[in-house]
Amino acid sequence: MHKTAPPLDRDEAVQAGATRRVRSLALPLAILQLATIAAEITASFAFRPRYNWITNTISELGVGHCTSDFDPRKGVEACSPLADVMNGAMMFSGACLILLTLLLWGRRGFSGLPGALWALAGAGSIVTGFVTLDTSPVLHQVVSTPLFFGGPLAILLGAFQFEGKIRRIGATLGIVTLALGVIFSTTDFVYGFGGIVERLVIWPALAWVVLLAAQARKEVSAKSDSGHRAEDPTPIPRTEQLSS
Repeated sequence: MHKTAPPLDRDEAVQAGATRRVRSLALPLAILQLATIAAEITASFAFRPRYNWITNTISELGVGHCTSDFDPRKGVEACSPLADVMNGAMMFSGACLILLTLLLWGRRGFSGLPGALWALAGAGSIVTGFVTLDTSPVLHQVVSTPLFFGGPLAILLGAFQFEGKIRRIGATLGIVTLALGVIFSTTDFVYGFGGIVERLVIWPALAWVVLLAAQARKEVSAKSDSGHRAEDPTPIPRTEQLSS
């Protein structure tokens, strides 16, 4: 006869549910928040004149009508027919990041202030999708600030919740992206290179979130597997029982 596992108490049931959610949802949400990159690539094909990944910023892909106000190529009228795709992806990505933050709240990389900063970055992404560059350039810059400071700061501070290689890589990445974010947002030093500098701030943060989600999933899986082994030890073979 097969023995049935003893029923879980309330705390164990809650913990088991949290483990299942992390194992099943963390990586999908982290990958889905990369939607902005897919939208950038898609919208860039329709952009006119030809989109320049070095000079043209992400925000220009979200401008809903043809204008010469924002393109760094002076006097060039730029059009982004797929602006709605870009702006929708910004909102979708931000929502995924907030949901992921709630899912992983309290876990390494998302505990305390880093978790709050990730949620703030997600909210900034959502609002940036609503307040486009052509709606109000000043307000657009304000609401997009969490993307340039929240993400890098979350990487930097969250890195110290780990040890070894992840801490070293995270601290270095956080410092570099934060410095680039400050330069991009507050100076004209990178004028003409805004597109590439902006992506060197935002894309690493998106990738780091995927790494954190994978790490969290790995940790809960290892903990769950070790717990199962402790609760259900390998039975002694019958031959050994008889010989003893």
